[in-house]
Amino acid sequence: MSEPVDYFSRLSAEECWSLLSGAEVGRVAWHSEEGVTVIPVNFSIADSVITFRTREGAKLAQLTQPTEVAFEVDEIDLETAIGWSVLARGTTAAVAGTPSVSGLAGDRPVGIALTVRTISGRVLSGYRK
Repeated sequence: MSEPVDYFSRLSAEECWSLLSGAEVGRVAWHSEEGVTVIPVNFSIADSVITFRTREGAKLAQLTQPTEVAFEVDEIDLETAIGWSVLARGTTAAVAGTPSVSGLAGDRPVGIALTVRTISGRVLSGYRK
């Protein structure tokens, strides 16, 4: 039987950005009129700015106005409990033009940029056999 190992290693900012650059889906969280809202998004990164797209009138379109958000991406193998998690915090704004974001069709013309203020992450160590 496996037992959990209570071990997390902190990641440097450079390691966090490297992990994010290899991912495609994250979650953006903010306090909306309805309370705390968390929505998964496809995203891209350029010059330490995270961008994603949405449709006109969608809940995410609220983030074209400056909004404090948290953005999280993780990759964890549930069988081994080995993986990582990165958390970025910052402010959103509208993106001029249409940002290129992988996996999205052209029906999402509203671009949103997250200017990251802080970024942190951890590596999960897994289970001891």
